[in-house]
Amino acid sequence: MEAAAESVAIVLGARGTLGAALCAELPRAGWRIAAALGRAECDIRDEAALRALFDRLRPTAVFNAAAYTDVDRAETEPEVAFAVNATGAETVARAATAASAAIVHYSTDFVFDGELERPYDERDPPSPQGSYARSKIAGDDRVAAAAARHFIVRVGCLYGHGGRNFPSTIVRRLRAGETVRADRERLGSPTWVRDVARVSAALAGTDFHGLYHCTSQGETSWADFARFAADTLGLPPERSVGVPTSALPMKAPRPRRAILDNRALRLRGLDTLPTWQDALRAFIAEEE
Repeated sequence: MEAAAESVAIVLGARGTLGAALCAELPRAGWRIAAALGRAECDIRDEAALRALFDRLRPTAVFNAAAYTDVDRAETEPEVAFAVNATGAETVARAATAASAAIVHYSTDFVFDGELERPYDERDPPSPQGSYARSKIAGDDRVAAAAARHFIVRVGCLYGHGGRNFPSTIVRRLRAGETVRADRERLGSPTWVRDVARVSAALAGTDFHGLYHCTSQGETSWADFARFAADTLGLPPERSVGVPTSALPMKAPRPRRAILDNRALRLRGLDTLPTWQDALRAFIAEEE
């Protein structure tokens, strides 16, 4: 009987929070990582360099976690955000297709305006509000057009070990004695990057190409997320102070309800993401 072909991955954006989680989880799922490249090592806008790299390493799938993620700064430099999130994403997809590799591309819950009172599923039309969101939906469209073998994975409210964004720092700040001020109005589904990486590894091993939502189960505000973290750490709830969205220094519009329904994953039997509470407990246990 002929042996199964080895699953070979290239991870782009490997120095970021999601990229680092992919580098940790893919080998556990049986993938061999042929290259894990950060921004300094790989310009995703350089198609010739990408084609040469992919041709040499012959990946089964390219996991593109490289992105421009500064939501507020994108309002003042939309061309830069578009160059990375749209043009760069398309370039990676084109190079992956030329190498007969699948592409796993990461999108965002921000492609929706958040005005629905129910979770958004993959059939709902996008309604991006800011420059960052518009650059991401342009990237989704370009990847889908450039690569038939694509997995577009929409995520949101990500946090992880070593991350510098707000949710990634909450546990460290609480342990350091800080009182955390957090939005009490906007709702989301905080998602540990490890869970996204684990599902990505499983999904990329299939032929179920298409668009997927991939977030933890349930919803909460950032203030309640921080309060739950404080309670899990044995700290008083007063260490999380809820404030209105208008009191926070944010330039870009953000969805009021960034809640996604993992409908497509569920239909494929791949929706293994836990509740946000269980994920946060596991994250905190590992941070000790």
